[in-house]
Amino acid sequence: MKIIVLGGAGAMARVTVRDLLQRTDATVGVADVNLDRARQTVRAIGSDRAEAIGVDARDADRLRRNLKGWDVAINETWYNLNLDVMNAAIAAGVHYVDLGGMYHLTIKQLARDRAAKDAGVTCLVCMGSTPGTMNVMAAHGASKLDRIDRVKLRSAGAVVSGGSPGEFVVPYSIRTLLDEFSFDAPVFRDGKVVVLPPLSGGETFELPPPVGKVHGVNTIHSEIATLPGNLGKGVRDLEFKVGFPPEFMQTLTSLIRLGFASKKPIRVGDRDVVPHDVTSAVIEALPQPKEPVLDVDIQRCEMSGTRAGKPATVTVDCISTPNLEWRIDGGAVGTGTPPAIAAAWIATGQIRARGVAPPEVAVDPLPFFRELGAKGRTIEIWERDGGDRLLSKEA
Repeated sequence: MKIIVLGGAGAMARVTVRDLLQRTDATVGVADVNLDRARQTVRAIGSDRAEAIGVDARDADRLRRNLKGWDVAINETWYNLNLDVMNAAIAAGVHYVDLGGMYHLTIKQLARDRAAKDAGVTCLVCMGSTPGTMNVMAAHGASKLDRIDRVKLRSAGAVVSGGSPGEFVVPYSIRTLLDEFSFDAPVFRDGKVVVLPPLSGGETFELPPPVGKVHGVNTIHSEIATLPGNLGKGVRDLEFKVGFPPEFMQTLTSLIRLGFASKKPIRVGDRDVVPHDVTSAVIEALPQPKEPVLDVDIQRCEMSGTRAGKPATVTVDCISTPNLEWRIDGGAVGTGTPPAIAAAWIATGQIRARGVAPPEVAVDPLPFFRELGAKGRTIEIWERDGGDRLLSKEA
């Protein structure tokens, strides 16, 4: 088995690589645009089955040549490259997994279904945490209802170790975060997709400890592109909201409202600069905390509808805790583990679907939950009647 991880020196990919090496006997390619970083990652992991590779995902021809000979390519580069990297994988005849493309790009990827089927490959898109595990949670929740009226997807985390009060710690790619919070946010309402302004839909919701109450907003997310059509059962409303600590949200919101996330070039002196690029570069250059900042990350899928003619609610929580052995936070573990599971399943034939597919279509929920549990991620499933009386709980 040979699995290559593109963007392999990144924070999420380091989890994917480690998990693959523990989970399988595969040779794992750690591919990065910066070969030195790829080599450093391989040295830090210390496995003779990890191989450092220098490759620029923006060079389509070279990427296609590099992918040939691998069984599965996991793409953990910047989401904006997803369509190009997936096309290279299809051209190379290699199975493909990614973390998600923020709605519009996901729709473009799904349109390549015929090409992927003709090439005989599986392209499993949106297979991170949310989207990813969240989609599988939704599929499982839907199986317990006869009709679905509303689906509420919520995500937040809480720091449990490291960091200083007021310190600006970015949980994942600042480039992705700036896009998520500055683009219009699609939601599914009354049976159709509508688009809301950025940072709208503010709501305080409560998740299990240590997260507790958090203020969240709608952001652009790929679940809206796939779940309504795939869940069926008459779903009328579906939305995603994410929450971060107040200080982080205030800083991020201020940057966006002041125009620092804009991709429109402005003139500075004798040259044009893109505010989004400058802001990202400045934040990426901030000093790293002396001790790793470890958090607990929680995703919730709450579905309300009917079963046997009576109101019912199904709530599925995924709780991702830090990996203390690796000294990696719960958010990274939660995002980096699912693509490792999926790639191994594709390589061994446990996922057989061909074409471009999201997780709710291709991934069997209960075996997937068991795999997550083996890696320290807790899945809790709560069923309630219309009066909020607890009917059953699975863990």
